[in-house]
Amino acid sequence: MRRDMVYLTVFSLFTSVAAADVPTTETFQNSIKMNFVRIEPGRFTMGFEGKALPKELPTKKGHFKNGDFDEKPAHQVAITKPFYMAVCEVTNAQYEKFDPNHQKYRGRRGYSKADDEAVVFVSWHDATAFCKWLSKKEQLPYRLPTEAEWEYACRAGTTTVFSTGDRLPSEFLKNNNEPLTVGKTAPNPWGLYDMHGNVEEWCCDWYGPYESGPQTDPVGAADGDFKVTRGGSHWTESYYLRSANRLGSHPDDRQWMIGFRVVMGLMPKAAYSPKSAPKRYQRHVSQTIGSAVGPDLQKPYFNGPHVFVRIGEGSYGPLFSEHNHFASVTECPNGDLLAAWFTCMDEMGRELGVAVSRLPYGQTQWQPASPFWDAPDRNDHTHALWYDGKGTIFHFNGLGVKYRNLALLLRKSTDNGVTWSKAKIILDHSDKLPNKIVESVFRAKTGEIVIPMDGAVIGISSDEGKTWSVPPGRLRGTHVGVTQLADGRLFAFGRHGVIDGKMPISISADMGKTWTYRAGPFQPIHSGRRVALMGLKEGPLFVASFCRGMMIKNDAGTEQAVTGLFAAISEDDGKTWPWRRPITDDGPGREIETMDGDPVMMDRRNSEPVGYLGVCQSADGLVHLVSSRNHYAFNLAWLKTAPPAASPQPPAPQKRKLPVKHVLGNIYRTTILPTRHNWAWNLNGGRNSPAESPIMSILQGKLLKIDTLSAGQFWLRTEKPEVFGAVDYKKGFTAEIRTKILKSAPKQRGIDLELYDGSGSRYAITITATGVYWYQGLIQGSAFLRFAQYVPIGQNLDNTDRMHTYRIAVRPDRVAQIYRDATLVGIKPYEYRTPRSPYIYFGAAAGVQALVEHVAYDLTGPSQP
Repeated sequence: MRRDMVYLTVFSLFTSVAAADVPTTETFQNSIKMNFVRIEPGRFTMGFEGKALPKELPTKKGHFKNGDFDEKPAHQVAITKPFYMAVCEVTNAQYEKFDPNHQKYRGRRGYSKADDEAVVFVSWHDATAFCKWLSKKEQLPYRLPTEAEWEYACRAGTTTVFSTGDRLPSEFLKNNNEPLTVGKTAPNPWGLYDMHGNVEEWCCDWYGPYESGPQTDPVGAADGDFKVTRGGSHWTESYYLRSANRLGSHPDDRQWMIGFRVVMGLMPKAAYSPKSAPKRYQRHVSQTIGSAVGPDLQKPYFNGPHVFVRIGEGSYGPLFSEHNHFASVTECPNGDLLAAWFTCMDEMGRELGVAVSRLPYGQTQWQPASPFWDAPDRNDHTHALWYDGKGTIFHFNGLGVKYRNLALLLRKSTDNGVTWSKAKIILDHSDKLPNKIVESVFRAKTGEIVIPMDGAVIGISSDEGKTWSVPPGRLRGTHVGVTQLADGRLFAFGRHGVIDGKMPISISADMGKTWTYRAGPFQPIHSGRRVALMGLKEGPLFVASFCRGMMIKNDAGTEQAVTGLFAAISEDDGKTWPWRRPITDDGPGREIETMDGDPVMMDRRNSEPVGYLGVCQSADGLVHLVSSRNHYAFNLAWLKTAPPAASPQPPAPQKRKLPVKHVLGNIYRTTILPTRHNWAWNLNGGRNSPAESPIMSILQGKLLKIDTLSAGQFWLRTEKPEVFGAVDYKKGFTAEIRTKILKSAPKQRGIDLELYDGSGSRYAITITATGVYWYQGLIQGSAFLRFAQYVPIGQNLDNTDRMHTYRIAVRPDRVAQIYRDATLVGIKPYEYRTPRSPYIYFGAAAGVQALVEHVAYDLTGPSQP
């Protein structure tokens, strides 16, 4: 039991209140039945506790074992005045005494229906207004807690990860759509409920970096983009429910994860934290309008690729070296370029922020990256930069709950991107639309600003971004690029939504109210890739996309196949695209880096295979195209010049003598069902059945039988860092599967073995009753590999007669030698796939019966049986 103490503080702002009216007890209940507990002054260490988190707690493959970057430096804080804190979060019933109209939000998206559930769909301004109302009603100083007060009260004298210790009991982890009833979990040592989970809680502070050194009654930054929230919420991993964890959102944000609790006590009078120093992209920026004198536009010009993603290795926040993607680029009035992109460990993760880099006019090297926009522990999915040609740069950005159901924000800069206006929510969280913006923003001929969005819609503003409408029509596909034709119709290319095997075109004659569709002239694109589309200042339409084996005419008048990133030009409003060429310097073959630094080959036939593209045209006439990593600059004359003829295709890879290794070092014995093995295989696909399902069974105590005759495809994959995750493509590696095919369906995959080295290189075979096939197809995830994209490397075989061993030996030059028993059946170079963690995978298509004895691998190098 806490000791009794008398509350002696006199509130100077409330001198008209009789002393008897001021609470003097350890607890009290106010007029709307909110219960409070007195929090005594004290000292504590604010921020990350300094000890590595329990290994099961960090997300993203353990990279956050030392907490988040914004929880440091840990520092001593003194709370010098007592205050009262509400025992529970504000409920619907309590809040609606202030705002009865809030009842319309009850049950929205299935959340917070009852009187005693925590109120949600309240902005920071709503929460502050409630405190002012309650203060006036009771003549007591109610307010939101400071961030320091909140963490002090949450810890309640503890120094562990949670107030419950280093692990959080499961009762605190509410699943999606569970009731948000307050006070149902155990209180912390000071009698406060739901300090971990239930709903996030608004604090009064602007979010900003921590200062080092001791502090007294800190109140945060003087200004900022986000208000702090604390405690985490339902539908959230326990990592984000820790005592030290910091979250935040735009103060106008109303959503289903944020509520609040109040404190009673005067606001501390400490000074605000010092203002942060300007970031790299904000320093030494010329405010003089660029000269717009570039290369001679009558002569073909090409420059690139130049890497714009410059982040040091091992960076885990606020910039991340792991994954950088989804680029946008704009010209500034002074001629500089700004490029922005996702930076994260995982695109679905809460750590995702937006980075930016500047290319000063006349230079070719981009500056090192800077943080640009990062709502704390919000997935800031999708963004776009756009220069209006009148001196203003627009920055659109998603404001996530997780990575779906975004609100959309807009801010502007009139000084070449050095400073930005306060962000404004222009589209609220939608129950129907994802509000994910796509990069090809443009101004319509009648003056409106048009923004394409995922959800296959567009947004339109007629007042320079103050208000927006979303026409009802739906485009074909996702990640659409949209522009306007000379006659005023809207024209778009989309990803997916294939028509007759081609990329879909959408056309609207009524500004997006309705759309018609037709097959375009280009190959469809899939995951990891996005089209770039715009109307050039000279008049033609420009598109950049990706292809595989697309035939184009070279300067010798003959056709040659090209693969990867290409551009095309149309001078008849998209009816025909006679000028096409790969985005390459046409030089001798060399390795360049693509997304996340993966090495790929660039030559006259091959260019980058992947990327979310962004494009703009600067005042000097150059087109600036960015992939997920590289910047290319060229002019219309170059685009309309036929590429040089390529030399004959390089000779096929030659066989190399490899060391013999009969038994590989790491063997998964299939006599133990996959989910029980220490490799920690994950079962996916099919009916998402457990490992004990009829799909898999043990025969004769030594063989795994796989039967998908009555089920869909399935696969087993392990990504554990200590298993195949330690692969290094520069050394080479080996993997094999020993199997007997009992039955496979004609023209369908059989038993699959797939390897991915984490550096862009995929090696995949499928084994049918009569052959062995190599995957040579689209850049996409494992679950979607179609048999039509495999090529035979061994046919007219009998794979049903007995157990055979199929081995993939990957050389350091990223060429695989494929063996069936001791016989070499194929030699194939890697196929690129979109980045993810390394994995080893095996599985089966539908209609397969097979026996598997083992799967094995060795990371010390390639070896033959």
